[in-house]
Amino acid sequence: MKSVIKICNMESNDDAKIIQDTVVKNSGVIATEISLAKREITVIYNDIFLKLERIINSIEDLGYVVL
Repeated sequence: MKSVIKICNMESNDDAKIIQDTVVKNSGVIATEISLAKREITVIYNDIFLKLERIINSIEDLGYVVL
């Protein structure tokens, strides 16, 4: 499964790294691509093991706002 997640308060390279490092820790994530300019992360994951809601929760737990 491929999902694009918009993160409205991702503003720096440090934010992008923190978010990407957190997302890849979720079991079932296969690949990620983050765009600071677009304020979004694209996640490819195995939806048998991982649901989108869990990925979003892991980002929101860091204090970021997901649209």
